[in-house]
Amino acid sequence: MDLKALEKPLASIENILSHFPVNQPCLIETGQTLPTAARNGAPPGKIVFLLSGAMICALGEGDKKQNLAIVTGPSILGLGQLAPSGAIAQYEAIAPCMVYSVGVDKFIKIVEENRLWPDVMKIMLTIVNTLVARTAASGLQSAYDIIRSYLIYMDRETAYSLKERYTVVKYMQTFSRLSRSIILKILAELKAGGFIEMKKGKLIRINRNLPEKF
Repeated sequence: MDLKALEKPLASIENILSHFPVNQPCLIETGQTLPTAARNGAPPGKIVFLLSGAMICALGEGDKKQNLAIVTGPSILGLGQLAPSGAIAQYEAIAPCMVYSVGVDKFIKIVEENRLWPDVMKIMLTIVNTLVARTAASGLQSAYDIIRSYLIYMDRETAYSLKERYTVVKYMQTFSRLSRSIILKILAELKAGGFIEMKKGKLIRINRNLPEKF
C-alpha cells in the first residue's frame, strides 16, 4: 500500500460538515489538548469537527505513547467511538485550531437521516489504511529512509511552519522511535556533504536531492 497515494477524502468530510451548522466554534490554542474522557472516565461522547488548524494525533500513554500523524482542518475527529471498542486517540494542537463538537448520538442521528454512512466509511477507511501503510513502512524502512522522508516533508511543508516550530531532532523523535544518536549521526553526515543546511538544530533548506541510499 502506497502511503503517498492515500488522500484525505475531502469531499466526504465537507459533505458531512454541511449538515452540521456551526453555532459556537471553540478556539484551541497551541499546546492544548482535546479531552479523551468524560468525568466518569468513559469516552468523551463527542465527535469533533476540526475546522482549521493542525493537531498531532497520538495513541497510548507514557513510554508507549506513539504519535501517528499531523491532522489538519477540515477533519472529523473521534469517529473511533462509533465502534463498540474503538480506540480513543489523543489530539494536541500544534497551531491555533477552531473546533466544533456534537454528541455521538446526534451525529449518528443526522448521519442516518441524511444517508451519510458512505461518507463516514470513506473517512474511517482512509484512517485505517493510513495506519496500516505507516505500520508496514516503519517495519521495512531503514533509519536513513525514515529520516530522509521526514526531511523532505519538513522542507516542503509551508502551512504550519514546521521548520521554524521544531528542531529536526525533536520533530523526528516525535513521530519515530529512532534514537537521538542515530538521528544526529545521519544529519551530521548529510550536513557535511552539503545536502542540507541547518541552524541551531533547525532545518533551513535542502540544498540538493538527498541520496537514495546512505
